[in-house]
Amino acid sequence: MVEYFHLYICTTCSYCEDAISLLEKEGHQFIVTVMDKSPAFKDAVAKHLNFPTVPIVVKGTLEGSLEMVGGYTQLKEYLTKEKEEG
Repeated sequence: MVEYFHLYICTTCSYCEDAISLLEKEGHQFIVTVMDKSPAFKDAVAKHLNFPTVPIVVKGTLEGSLEMVGGYTQLKEYLTKEKEEG
């Protein structure tokens, strides 16, 4: 099963940069949607996923499952827990 993270970010956000760096460091596959030029899209994503700040991190599989992770802090916790469970 191919797993990946989808990050919804703004380029001026340091937490967004940190989330990208963390995923790169840990060797995870990820895609990024930059929302700087579309505030309406950013607002719609935040409302749909019920998460008001960026980054918004979702874990997905090519088979179509999606799991809301949260922001940078939740991503760190998620990856730590994933490592511990091995």
